[in-house]
Amino acid sequence: MFTPRPARRLALLALLSMGIASCDVTDVSPQDALPESSAFEDAAKANLSVAGMYDAAQSGFYDPLNGTAIAVRGYPFGAAANELGDVRGEDVADLAGFFGIVYQNNITASSPNIVNIWSTLYSLINQANVVIEGVQGAGKRGALTAADAAAFEGEARFLRALAYHELLQHFARPFADGAGSKPGVPYRDFAINTIETVDKARGQGRNTVAEVYAKMLEDLKFSEDNLPASRTGSATVTRATKAAAIALKQRIYLHMGNWAAVVTEGNKLISAAAPFTSPIGGRALAPSPGAAFPGGTAVTSENVFSIENSSDDNPGVNGALPSIYGSPNTTGNALPGVQGRGLIAISPTLFNASFWTCSDLRRTQLLQNTTARYFSFKYKDAPNNSDFAPIIRYAEVLLNQAEAESRLGNSTRALALLNAVRNRSVVNVADQFSTANGNVPAGNALTRAILNERRIEFVGEGFRWDDIHRLALDPDFGTKGIPSKLTATQAVLANYKCPTPGNPAPAINGGYAAIAYDDFRFLWPIPSIEVANNPTLRAQQNPGY
Repeated sequence: MFTPRPARRLALLALLSMGIASCDVTDVSPQDALPESSAFEDAAKANLSVAGMYDAAQSGFYDPLNGTAIAVRGYPFGAAANELGDVRGEDVADLAGFFGIVYQNNITASSPNIVNIWSTLYSLINQANVVIEGVQGAGKRGALTAADAAAFEGEARFLRALAYHELLQHFARPFADGAGSKPGVPYRDFAINTIETVDKARGQGRNTVAEVYAKMLEDLKFSEDNLPASRTGSATVTRATKAAAIALKQRIYLHMGNWAAVVTEGNKLISAAAPFTSPIGGRALAPSPGAAFPGGTAVTSENVFSIENSSDDNPGVNGALPSIYGSPNTTGNALPGVQGRGLIAISPTLFNASFWTCSDLRRTQLLQNTTARYFSFKYKDAPNNSDFAPIIRYAEVLLNQAEAESRLGNSTRALALLNAVRNRSVVNVADQFSTANGNVPAGNALTRAILNERRIEFVGEGFRWDDIHRLALDPDFGTKGIPSKLTATQAVLANYKCPTPGNPAPAINGGYAAIAYDDFRFLWPIPSIEVANNPTLRAQQNPGY
């Protein structure tokens, strides 16, 4: 086992430990740095420390690992989680090879995407752990009130749970595989801020998937109990709230297949009857799909939790959501272009799907036809890259609940929740699910309709991989691995066509082959930089790498 010299261990400590720095995306006064010894001595300083934690969630480093400069590309949650979650699936197309190794499933243990998502997620976890220890100590000393200490801790636990769930989806098997008995990721609930804790982390192995899930639920229960129900201004959606903690808990239960628990959590946020609203925090659907994405720094009641970007603190042209998803054109057939780079297009795979009704407003309000292909119009401020990264929307809360109710056989409630999301876009009454139309889905057909709705509603937000991963082994709706994908040359206007009776979409052959669930490429490898320094993890690497 390699034992680093003290100087080398201190250098590693400097990288792993929390640098409590200023955060441009929160409402706090600029600070260059605060030593941990004084970072939690009063509520104002503790708030600065928490602001640094959110900044780590928004814009951790991106190391291209090729000798060029380290940059910011929105790792992990400022943009990268959304983009990687989409390009791991089939509903978008990688046009310029910018995401080629991920899109084509050619990653290695040294691929920058996987190294940086792992590293920045654990950096965020470490900052959360520093905050937790700091505010707990300040509370015991009386430097913070018990309520303030618990609220700050609730924010840290929320972000820690969010980070661990992202790690599990890329580096571990889904909960459904062996009821969580498969290897997960190392669970660290201690701050790495001393040489001793560096050594502790360097010898730590993988917890099981179930163990990590249990820890996430424990964190979110604490967050729910101690976070405020409401905030003011942009912090309404960019700082964790009680509603955000409940919604994330509902999502985690969905990934565990615990449908009854999904319903229990969702009922805290969903009124008994339509129009559905949340009694906690006043969350509700926007009146139209376009209104749900006003662009830039605008927030809506539909946002439950987002990562804040701004004109002076964002993932840049190589990472920001409007830059990557936005059309490069300044004009378009339906909507004006956003002057983005247009690196990710909507794939004909999704555009041509028979379950996506041709009159759906999301085709006109949230897509751009640029005469070459279709791009997302969810993110609009490419000149400034200020669009917030959506992490949890109220539409997800409703569709999570709809799926769980459907799987439990509560079809009336499930259909009402599905229609709440679907019918704000499918305004043509003849296309809606209704008894009058004679097209009400039931049983597995209803659950399938809800899963299809998720693909339409959340494209461009990174949810496709979430569903591919959690449903891989589902007996009725199994994705069975990574679906086949179209190449950039296949994502051309001639291949886009909404099918109608007697007028089908064109057949598109070829592309990148599907990857079976039991293929080693379904999982990402633990990064080589991690296994090189941790012999325990080296022996626990995902098979095939």
